[in-house]
This record gives sequence, C-alpha cells and structure tokens, in this order.
Amino acid sequence: MKSFKDPKLVKDESLIWKAFKSGDESAFGEIYETHIQGLLNYGNKINSNRQLVQDAIQDLFIELWNSRERLSNTDSVKFYLFRSLRNKLSKFSKDISHIPLDNAFETLSDPSVTFHFFDEEIESERIERLQKAILKLSRRQQEAINLRYFHNFSNEEIAEMMSLNYQSACKLIYGGLKFLKENIKLFIIIFLIFS
Repeated sequence: MKSFKDPKLVKDESLIWKAFKSGDESAFGEIYETHIQGLLNYGNKINSNRQLVQDAIQDLFIELWNSRERLSNTDSVKFYLFRSLRNKLSKFSKDISHIPLDNAFETLSDPSVTFHFFDEEIESERIERLQKAILKLSRRQQEAINLRYFHNFSNEEIAEMMSLNYQSACKLIYGGLKFLKENIKLFIIIFLIFS
C-alpha cells in the first residue's frame, strides 16, 4: 500500500507501537490519547448509537492490550484503529452503512477546512446548503468523503477500510465531490442573480 505520510511520523508511530506491544503502558496511553477523539468522531458518523460506539472503542482497546504481544507491526496506527473499529461496529450492529443524518459533517465550519466564499455575510447560508447537499449523497459517499477529508486517509486506505477496490473508492469520492461542487456552484449563481 502506498503511503504519503511524513517518514518521521511513521517512524515515531512505529516506535510507539513497538513499545506498546512490549507492554509499555505509557505508549498504550499515548496511542489512546492520540486517537480517541478521531475514533469517537468516525464511529458516531457510521453508527448513530453513541453508546454502542463507546462500547466498541472500549472493547477495541481492551482487546489491543490483551493481545498486544501477538499483534503485527503497522506503519499507520490510525489506519489500524479505524479499520478495527469499523470491523467491530459491523459485527456489533450488522448495519455499518447507517450514517446519522442529524450530525453528519458538523465539522464543516471548522477553520481547518478551507472553503473559499465570495462574501462573509452569506457564509452560514452556504454551509447550510453544503450540509444539505452532503445529506443527499449516498451513505457510502458520505463515509468515503469523511474518511478522506476529515480523517486524512488516502484513497488506497479508504478502499481497504471499506472493502472496495481502489477504483470504486475513487469513484465514490469523485462522484460525491462532483455532486457537492455542482450544488454549491448552483447556489452561488442563484444568490448572485437574485441578490
């Protein structure tokens, strides 16, 4: 699998993972602290039952600790954890495709996500329009875009995580982005004509 990650981060992550595997509790704590919020966010996007997500994450970390000596090495702890959580939720709920519509992509207003708007006074309207457009995407498109742009996974990692071939993952992401772009462009045109 191709990776575009910073080699220093991969080395540090690999060292932490190896320390955890040898029983270092502080390395285990660092893995938990580094990834818990991302796991909660991702889990809540693919399953609306927050308690189930929390239980799955707790089980995941208990299993990690108990089986640490048998685990293989990994270049991406984040990918390993996200894929493991997705598999665990799939086993728990049997409906991994459900993404809650009420909180999907609430992070759109996060300053780290760059959107270029023509006028600040209509920014909230555009975000609302984008959120509505996102809800019109298929659940698989929502999940793929969430993994790509909010959790920074590569298309190869998304394909593996979602049990798709590479081309299918790219089509999901590209199709979703094309739909969103067309909806935002249409909104801007309508706004400019009628304002």
